Amino acid sequence: MPNRTTADEEFDADLVGMLAAPHAVPLGLKPDVPWFDFDLVIELGLGYVNRGESAAAEAVATAALASRSAKVQAAGQLVTALLQLSRGRYRRAWARAGKAAKVTDPDVAAEVAFARGLILEGRGNNRDASHQYALVAESGRYRSIGRGALAFGEMLLRETEGWDQDAYDVLGAAVDSGFPEAVGSALLAQATLADRSGDMDMAEFLYREATGASVPRAAAQAAFHLGDILRERGDLAGAREQFRAASRSSDPEFSAKGALNLGVLLMEAGEAAEAIELFGFAAASSYEPAAARGHGHLGLLSIDAGDPRTAEHHLRIALRCKDPQLQAGARKGLDHIRNSGR
Repeated sequence: MPNRTTADEEFDADLVGMLAAPHAVPLGLKPDVPWFDFDLVIELGLGYVNRGESAAAEAVATAALASRSAKVQAAGQLVTALLQLSRGRYRRAWARAGKAAKVTDPDVAAEVAFARGLILEGRGNNRDASHQYALVAESGRYRSIGRGALAFGEMLLRETEGWDQDAYDVLGAAVDSGFPEAVGSALLAQATLADRSGDMDMAEFLYREATGASVPRAAAQAAFHLGDILRERGDLAGAREQFRAASRSSDPEFSAKGALNLGVLLMEAGEAAEAIELFGFAAASSYEPAAARGHGHLGLLSIDAGDPRTAEHHLRIALRCKDPQLQAGARKGLDHIRNSGR
């Protein structure tokens, strides 16, 4: 594993701040200033893609493609490849990676291998994807190594239902890389393995470590699962803290899930007013399964409050979801309203 220099650490610290400002940073990018180099394009572009900030990633790619440097242009092609991959356009992604590969440079080759690994994995060709990730591991670029080890480890994680020592070890390489973009997500994946195997002490430790991930979704997911473990262990105050952290994240899925779980804990403790607020937050989420549950809770609480009209509104929305359990609860609530009106 290559050693990180002080310059690397400073770059990574600056990168965390830039990735947190996707609506401001890309506006200041110029294609031919000295600091707009291959590394910055790759890390900003891929970081924005990883956060679902497509417009910011496109702005980075556009500036890179306008550069006079062939290497920076290659970085623009690779960012565009990952944008295409995020939209399920495998052929276009592969073609973009191929354009980048025409630039003969070891840094470019490492990132081309990473992109090709993701594309092949997306197509279900895990064997060839593994070969590409192995090329990344041999590259000597520590950010590439961390990113590639994370992708390879997560692929192995998806292939198993229980413990997988190979996956855990590969994810460990991502953690050891020290690259912030890889460390937190790798810890989260390791925690998932421990959780699956029933080692809840290790899972709790790893989830707690992963709550500090620089990738917002990974941090929110870790907080949510840590909250679940703490609730099961009777630490309701700790569970509340983690569910609240998840609910305040920018991730649509886990912010809504965190709000729902926190709302249930508050409702069980008799703190109905804040619970209703949290269920309303979940109901307004773009993550439909959690939104349906939010409406379901609001519907049942409206029945208890003697407001059948509001209850029916929420329960009919909840009824549209595909969750049989939630559908059954919504039907039961609607039946109660109809029977009460007779």
